[in-house]
Amino acid sequence: MRALRTRAWLLLAATLGVLSLTGCTGLFTDTVTWKGGTFYTRETGINQEARGPMSLTLRADGTGYAVGIPRGNPKAPGSLCTQVLTEMTYSGNVSWRKVTNFQFEIQFPDSHYQLSARPEKFGSGDWAEVRIHACDGKRGFWAMGLSCAQPGLVNKEIPPCRD
Repeated sequence: MRALRTRAWLLLAATLGVLSLTGCTGLFTDTVTWKGGTFYTRETGINQEARGPMSLTLRADGTGYAVGIPRGNPKAPGSLCTQVLTEMTYSGNVSWRKVTNFQFEIQFPDSHYQLSARPEKFGSGDWAEVRIHACDGKRGFWAMGLSCAQPGLVNKEIPPCRD
């Protein structure tokens, strides 16, 4: 009986390992894209337009593509706050993984950080907007609005993405 339980746990661990390696994220079932890049500062209320076009496309397999996003890393392990490394932005391939139902992490050369859904009342989130939170001392964040997505991701009609 004990050996059977041990084998079951090993099988479960192996299955979870394979799923994580194949990019099975469980957050998005199809391609999703956000565009924008306005920087909002909560303390001062001053909004700054993006320095150029900013977009993020994620595919269900854990891959994606970014244009004009900040380069940076979390201020502390597991932190939602991103310490920006340079004024130069990144455009190119990214990989991503689910952190929670309302957060995911992206990774690209020399950078990785978490993004979050727009918060709603009662602690849930809304993928109509994705945010990159900056460690700027002013509680600021870059916001990108949903451009295309799988049906049912948000409560409004959004066109499907074309890969």
